[in-house]
Amino acid sequence: MSVIPDLVFDFFQLCELKPIEIRKGIYQVQVHDELAKELDGFRAKGGLFQFTFDKKLAENYGAELINPGSYRLDSIIKVIQKQAVISSGTLPHHVFYEPAIRRKLMEKLSLKQPGFRWYVLDHQLKFGPYFWFTLRVTYLAYEKTEEILKPLVDLASGKVVGHEIPGDMMEEGAPSDEQIYRRKLSYKQAYHCIQKELTSEFQYSNPAWAKTALEKLAEEKQQLEEYFKDNLESEEQNKRISELMARAKPRIQVRPLRGAFLYLPKFDYRIMQVGAVEQINRIIYDPVSNEWNLI
Repeated sequence: MSVIPDLVFDFFQLCELKPIEIRKGIYQVQVHDELAKELDGFRAKGGLFQFTFDKKLAENYGAELINPGSYRLDSIIKVIQKQAVISSGTLPHHVFYEPAIRRKLMEKLSLKQPGFRWYVLDHQLKFGPYFWFTLRVTYLAYEKTEEILKPLVDLASGKVVGHEIPGDMMEEGAPSDEQIYRRKLSYKQAYHCIQKELTSEFQYSNPAWAKTALEKLAEEKQQLEEYFKDNLESEEQNKRISELMARAKPRIQVRPLRGAFLYLPKFDYRIMQVGAVEQINRIIYDPVSNEWNLI
């Protein structure tokens, strides 16, 4: 049955690792520290990992057996389940009443330039592409606290926006390609925009939790140094201090839990401006943010 081998090899491929068959039916792969910790806990270290799908080979050569019910298969599946899930959804135009939007837009234009008259020639129903992240932010120190953030990135501009998305009104799937404004950012670039935004927010957030953690860390480190003061085994002291720093040093961990491509409605108007000068304008109205842009 090839389901389990296919799952395992696909998993390592996604981790950008390639197991090598060192003996018929026995495979070896170099696992880095980060993946080792994901599979076996924060104390785990990376190294060569040998495995097989055959029970006799596992017994004869000491390779780890991966089969139904094995610890290793279970740990791989758990890592896969923790990874972000990507879906897509569309907020339809009928959620918003177009005649009311048109009237509001005319009022805004009249107030902005009172000497002109405005007439809608036609309009198109379009969609803007966005990437919506669900992130778990963990503040790690002696005490762990967590919060969920849901930032939204405009894939046409790279702007991180704070729209409130009416999730109960979303429909699954994506609109047709001709209805969607051209996307300029990749998923990776969108995530970099989020990283930049979060880094800026963390930089100016209240650091009280980190200061408290550093004070406690300094106290415990001093106690360890005091304990080992007359002990010549400095290697053990360094090990204990390293473990303390890994466990209690204040840091922020951001893990993506879920991602979704969202297509939010836009009303694309061609409007005639009549007055001292006559011209045709193109205006894109965003009903979610209640903002409009003159193109």
